[in-house]
Amino acid sequence: MTAFWFWIIVAIIFAVAEVMTVAFFAVFIAVGALAAALVSLLGFDLWVQAIVLGVIGVVGIFAARPFFMERLHIGRHRLQSGAESMVGQRAVLTDPILASGQPGHVKIAGELWPAITEDGSPLPATTPVIVTDLRSTVLVVRAASLPPASSSSMPSV
Repeated sequence: MTAFWFWIIVAIIFAVAEVMTVAFFAVFIAVGALAAALVSLLGFDLWVQAIVLGVIGVVGIFAARPFFMERLHIGRHRLQSGAESMVGQRAVLTDPILASGQPGHVKIAGELWPAITEDGSPLPATTPVIVTDLRSTVLVVRAASLPPASSSSMPSV
């Protein structure tokens, strides 16, 4: 009966650790410890109890954890920060984008960022643009009044 209480205490310790860390690892050890406590009540030796703990813990961490983590993240949007968060925002060109591929500049969130167009075409200063992509530290933009490049109906040459 002492092994039973040992496993119950181990389960409680790992349950508390899970609540404190929310890493979704310790819960499987806690469940394994509860299973080991049940096995101890059935009269199995300590090594069988330890194997039950190990198998349930390892299987839980490597098989069940990824499944549950994926389900917990359904519907959550990936957190974007820095320049990634600028994609989709509107801005105004402060410096023109030249035909030679030289980037112009847009001012977003109080900072000047180099910008090029999606198709490499020039745009004059003061043109309203929408940021469509990020290439390294250069923003890719299109004129705000134009449709996206993939659906544009430009005449073919």
